[in-house]
Amino acid sequence: MRGMEIREIGEFGLIEKIKGCVTTQKESVVLGIGDDAAVIKETSGNYWLITSDTLVEGVHFRQEFATLWQIGWKAGAANLSDIAAMGGEPRWAVVCLSFPGHMRVRDVEDLYRGMDRVCSKFGCDIVGGDTTLSMGGMTISIAVVGRVDEERLATRRGAKVGDAICVTGDLGGSKAGLESLKEKGQTYGYAIRRHLEPVPRIHEAKAIGDVARVHAMIDISDGLSSEVNHICRESRTGARIFAASIPVHEDTREIARRRGESVLDYALSGGEDFELLFTLAPEKVDAVRSHVEKNTGTPISVIGEITDDEKMIVIVDEDGNEEKLFPLGYQHF
Repeated sequence: MRGMEIREIGEFGLIEKIKGCVTTQKESVVLGIGDDAAVIKETSGNYWLITSDTLVEGVHFRQEFATLWQIGWKAGAANLSDIAAMGGEPRWAVVCLSFPGHMRVRDVEDLYRGMDRVCSKFGCDIVGGDTTLSMGGMTISIAVVGRVDEERLATRRGAKVGDAICVTGDLGGSKAGLESLKEKGQTYGYAIRRHLEPVPRIHEAKAIGDVARVHAMIDISDGLSSEVNHICRESRTGARIFAASIPVHEDTREIARRRGESVLDYALSGGEDFELLFTLAPEKVDAVRSHVEKNTGTPISVIGEITDDEKMIVIVDEDGNEEKLFPLGYQHF
């Protein structure tokens, strides 16, 4: 009898199946599979964070578009972003790398230098890992351990009705940068940097936690539409997103216009922006915005509100028309 194929249920459906196959034996495990990082309680009452990500050549990166240093940077940044999404700070990383035997030693060194640069920038030491032969392209797997104080811990599941939905920085830039690289013609430096050298919002997460307790938070790795749906599903709430309030850089707008594509689609489904999407009490917004912008230079935008109907996750256009917001972001299967 034919069994169900992975592509029939998708990446997130597969994750739910995997959750049903594993058991948690330790009381110290506060949060396991399903968020940006696992949460392990210390005896002191604070928490260790553990996350991992895998980047596969041809799926996540192509060497024709990026140097090995940039590939290393991005691989490290993706993992550090998960720690930021939990409100924490990274401590240690281990790297497992598979590559073909004909790869040059200096290329491997450049790859590690890129990873080390982004990790060291945010206080994270690479302390080990493994290397193996690949019969195809490169595969980079990184695991990061971080730490977060109890009062700063953020997960996807705490959003409250009436919360403001906020985002750091701007959205759609990574998608715009990739499209610019593919064209190999007119280039847009800002968008290309957003794609090749994303900056994890570690400092922004700390600044947010300095002045307010966020109710839910996630990093935008798969696109805004997917991440809003993740928070609402885990928090059992709905959401209303205002399209006109979504921050988009002018380079992103120009690239989308030139290609005849919707800039809103870039923001909703582009992915790999690695900004923070979070919810908090609306009366805390001004203090958070002021503190974050003063200490990091990164703007904070309010793009929506949490509602009580978990079946109604909608986007509102400039005329007030509502349309259901489906998770349009990237899935592997």
